[in-house]
Amino acid sequence: MQISSNGGLYYGQLGLQRSQQSLDQASAKVAEASTKRTSDGAREGIQSGLIDAKTSEINAKANARVIDTSNEMLGTLIDIKA
Repeated sequence: MQISSNGGLYYGQLGLQRSQQSLDQASAKVAEASTKRTSDGAREGIQSGLIDAKTSEINAKANARVIDTSNEMLGTLIDIKA
């Protein structure tokens, strides 16, 4: 049995990496907005950054679940094969 590198494990890991990059960008947005002098622009930047950070968290959890499910399926296939 050949296991494809384009399976759920691959895409789950790729999604986790993208979620981390998105979280890094959101954190930078919050940090930049917190140093601004104007209250209106800073507030919008902080809110936007926090929403992006929460979205990144949700995406990371979904991708972690993809990895868990792929791992469970692979384990089941190995058990069946053995």
